[in-house]
Amino acid sequence: MNVSRRTFVKGGAALAAVPAFARAGETPKLRFGLISDIHISRSEHSATRVFRPALEWFRDQGVDAVVCNGDLATTGMLVELEHMSRAWYEVFPDDKFPDGRKVEKVFVYGNHDTDPRVKKYSIMRGAEEEFNRASVQRDRAYSWKKCLHEPFAPVYMKRIKGYAFIGAHWVNSPSIKDAPGFIKAHRAELEGDLPFFYCQHAPLKGTVNEHSGKGHYDNGEVSKVLAGFPNAIALTGHSHCALTDETSIWQGEFTAVNSAAFANSGRRYTNPWFEDSDVPGTPSNAYRDRKGSQMPAINTNRNGAQGMLVDVFADRIVFHRRSFIYNEPNGEDWVVPLPLGKEKPYLVETRKAASMPPQFAAGAKVSAKERDGANRENEPVRQLVVSFPAATIGTRPFGYEVTVTSDAPGSKPTSRCVFSPDFNLPLSQRVDRAECVFAVSDLPAEGKRSISVRAFDSFFNYGEPIS
Repeated sequence: MNVSRRTFVKGGAALAAVPAFARAGETPKLRFGLISDIHISRSEHSATRVFRPALEWFRDQGVDAVVCNGDLATTGMLVELEHMSRAWYEVFPDDKFPDGRKVEKVFVYGNHDTDPRVKKYSIMRGAEEEFNRASVQRDRAYSWKKCLHEPFAPVYMKRIKGYAFIGAHWVNSPSIKDAPGFIKAHRAELEGDLPFFYCQHAPLKGTVNEHSGKGHYDNGEVSKVLAGFPNAIALTGHSHCALTDETSIWQGEFTAVNSAAFANSGRRYTNPWFEDSDVPGTPSNAYRDRKGSQMPAINTNRNGAQGMLVDVFADRIVFHRRSFIYNEPNGEDWVVPLPLGKEKPYLVETRKAASMPPQFAAGAKVSAKERDGANRENEPVRQLVVSFPAATIGTRPFGYEVTVTSDAPGSKPTSRCVFSPDFNLPLSQRVDRAECVFAVSDLPAEGKRSISVRAFDSFFNYGEPIS
């Protein structure tokens, strides 16, 4: 599904009306938009297709600020930041609403903006000379000033309606060496019951999306410092995990929230590897660089634009999860009580223990058939296609584990995982059936085969199998 700006705006009154997020007569003390990984490309269409309409929606909600946690660009080119900047200033001229009220930007660089390794994308496109001449990293400060209209500092702080926002830019690695010292230097003005927001691109080690690969976290130094601030909320991006993933909010000694990828929320850098994943490699390196998978990659570019509207009240912070493609909520609100640290309803261990694993309805059956097919590299392969109904009882399924066994002596089971086809979508977009495809050559060659399927949620709680 290709969603045009016209289609997006046609979402109707939902875009124009201010949702009744507050209790009757209650006004939030602070309201801000929260997005990440917008990945604007060299085509200006990438900024006008969904990003600009989302900014218009934030404007219509009367936000005080918009937070964007990095990867503003895709290939680290200045022209990509310029497309992003043009969309912003067309919606918020001179950083203001039409009535002249100020709206703040809390944006930071991510790895696709300034990491030297992003050069590989230009080399692949035969545009190395262009990158050397006009990349963001050639002069990070100049690029920031030109496009964001404010001075660049590796770590900075803004006060918005009395609330502190700290922005920390990615330079050459997920870890930001200046951030711990900056937080410590401002301890006196950050301590207390009033929440403050720390923003960087990479998730903080030991917090959200615990199943993501270790290379997607920082080195843990910021987590150590924020452990002394129960009133801290870390806002991050980078992992591209969908907002339907309940591990995208975490509480411990402080609170952390991953703001998903506005460009294509859904994919998950995780163990186990998913047969229909759109990221390379597997823990065992069985399918290096995606080779050998029997299934096409899920294309979350079509439907993955997600973000949040955040309301701060006197007694709570409400994170409204939203799909900007379908113009509707993408899950129940996350409501975090204030003051932070007194109550912790989003402890991962507590929620995992309380979660009801997804189950299949009574009478659900598995079907299987062999066919002559092709793998992701379009190589001819004899395949076994396993099909089954969606698990509809308990929590929504994040994925399915499909296992083929044989009664032949000494044979070993073969298992594959696939995403639930609607794992990153609003509940209104549920899909009735799912499938998993095996190469027959990967299966036991002898004996009678048996197939079992079990669903699991984003905490990796598994339901009972059907066989």
